[in-house]
Amino acid sequence: MDGMTVDTNAVSHSQQLRAALATSGLPLTLMYSEFWGNDRVGELVVPFLVLMHQVVRASVPLMEAASAKAAETAPRDPLAARLQAYMDAHIEEERHHDTWIMEDLESAGLDRDSLLAQTPDSQVAALVGAQYYWIYHHHPIALLGYIRLLEGKPPSAGHIERLRQVSGLPESTFRTYQLHGELDPDHLQEFDTLLDALDLNQEQFELVRQSAVYTAHQLANCLGTLIKRNSE
Repeated sequence: MDGMTVDTNAVSHSQQLRAALATSGLPLTLMYSEFWGNDRVGELVVPFLVLMHQVVRASVPLMEAASAKAAETAPRDPLAARLQAYMDAHIEEERHHDTWIMEDLESAGLDRDSLLAQTPDSQVAALVGAQYYWIYHHHPIALLGYIRLLEGKPPSAGHIERLRQVSGLPESTFRTYQLHGELDPDHLQEFDTLLDALDLNQEQFELVRQSAVYTAHQLANCLGTLIKRNSE
């Protein structure tokens, strides 16, 4: 018996994806350590929340696009109905989160109009934009990888309290970030249940994996840019 042989058919898709992110997603893990371990981390909190707003404001439109594409392909795609149902439910769970982050940033002294007038970096556009390409020009199942990556590392209460202390910002600034820390573990369980219930072929699972890994790398680039900009 070859002890190194792994029967991937016996390993669920959610387990395979978790293993893939543990290795291919390592650059993001290392970047998070560098980012939150930075000596000037207190100065990085607001830029991080601005980045969070820029990413989160695209979440509902992305899911709406995936839902619409799934509805369009439903007559010929056996995955479409369950995918659309998941997206529609998740849309309602995520709706208005961008507005809440905006309000959180206002409590930190930022001006709403100035924040919205700020052009997001091209790295943010690359992070989000690839999902539109996959949704419209290949298969909306790709968005599952994006969702899994962004919701796969919820912040702990201790982490948020540390950021509040080192930044000197009011507790209200962290309201939505804290909410994600509370909700995302349940969202992750819902995601794993869906991914394992879908009858994905290898190519479809590979698309989900590719999307998740790509998202990890692009998010790492975004965080690296914030560190570099703050050190200048």
